[in-house]
Amino acid sequence: MLSRIAESFFWLGRYVERAEATARLLAEHHQLMVEDRSVPEPWACRVLLDGLSMPTAGVETPHALVRAVVGGELDSATITGAVSAARLNARAIRDSLSQDTFEALNSAHLALSRGIAFTASPGVALHRVLERLLVVNGIVDWTMPRDEAYHFMVLGRELERIDMVGRLLGIRLSELWPSSGPPAALRAAGALSAYLRTGQPMTANEVRRFLVLDPAFPRSMLCCAADAEEAVRGLQRLGVSESGHLLREVGMLRSQLEYADTPTADQVEYFVADARRAAVRASDEIDRAFFRQHGTIVWSH
Repeated sequence: MLSRIAESFFWLGRYVERAEATARLLAEHHQLMVEDRSVPEPWACRVLLDGLSMPTAGVETPHALVRAVVGGELDSATITGAVSAARLNARAIRDSLSQDTFEALNSAHLALSRGIAFTASPGVALHRVLERLLVVNGIVDWTMPRDEAYHFMVLGRELERIDMVGRLLGIRLSELWPSSGPPAALRAAGALSAYLRTGQPMTANEVRRFLVLDPAFPRSMLCCAADAEEAVRGLQRLGVSESGHLLREVGMLRSQLEYADTPTADQVEYFVADARRAAVRASDEIDRAFFRQHGTIVWSH
């Protein structure tokens, strides 16, 4: 596989996950701001934007927050920008993607470009975008061969998911809204039903521990690290080799989370920060191992 094709699949996985996770988080955060006015609107806006590493100047109302996070096509940190970047990567590898995958992603792009989020009920519009992105992931799982392209896409998706779960936990919704914050955090991760099945109390610490260390929920940091490790091993089985640094990075992260023995709240916080750093290091290692050109010949006279 050409490195440019592998890179496009990797970033396609990352951008689709970023758009989906950001849309979920914005929908829940906006709902909390509208339902509970105990938190000043400028402060609530600043907390979310800081968590997403976006500029905060001039964003002081729920409507302005929606406009800022939905954003435009030029900023890949926003929902529209992430979907647009995913579509550009999909166009570059359209011959390697199923037509249904591209059409589903293009549908999400068109919906955002028409401004459907700027309505009287942005939560409804955001969930429509979410539905389109879920279709993209479903088609990939149902129709894509388990080859190098699939493993690169999964690797990008899982590393991005680790980062987005870390950002969600860094916002600390439970401190702003003590009663409604924990279930909102679970909904923002698509985890409310899974959490309720565990029978655990709806407390901030238990919710954070679940999103970091649960071995069965696919969006927990532990499961994401395990899936990333399996994707690297899948590439190795197909003959795509690297120096071993990437496998060691994701393997150490997975083992650290898997063998954590009833950690305290402070230890969970350490795991969150360390997992995000490990995801950054793994992404850098992927870039060095697979995407950068090596051995370029420079001719001179």
